[in-house]
Amino acid sequence: FVTIMSSLYHLPDSTRPFARTNIQTIQQRAEIMAKLLPGGQSVGEICCGDCQMQAQIYRAQLGVQDYRGLDISAEVVTFNRAHGLDCRQGDALSANAMRPFLDCGAIFFGPPLSVACDGHRLLTSDQVRPAYRDFVSLLPGELGYQGTLICIGIRGTA
Repeated sequence: FVTIMSSLYHLPDSTRPFARTNIQTIQQRAEIMAKLLPGGQSVGEICCGDCQMQAQIYRAQLGVQDYRGLDISAEVVTFNRAHGLDCRQGDALSANAMRPFLDCGAIFFGPPLSVACDGHRLLTSDQVRPAYRDFVSLLPGELGYQGTLICIGIRGTA
């Protein structure tokens, strides 16, 4: 008697934002942070999605004590909080939502490519929402953020 277990491959739900973080990209982020911010500091992750792996790796490898996330999705925020993470709901382009992150030593901004992204189309930087230009105008511009801002770029056609 043999039991065969099969795992299903699930394509991203085209009605929800597409997350593009995985263990490899999180390791790359940790390597960047180790160079830019030795000694571990507070980290904010904007458009964080399910950020359990990020928080775990940053704490274990970098000694980060204060990890905070922001996501527009109430579902995502509830999920992260249920797993013990400091996650807030809000729009990355809202000054009120961003103010609690101004004391973070580093902020990662990795928008989910676009609100309607299905994970299969390449986008130009102008198609990404929330837009990089708008975010940078707000955070270091209007709000005067003085820490290290790390913008996660897209792989696109232009």
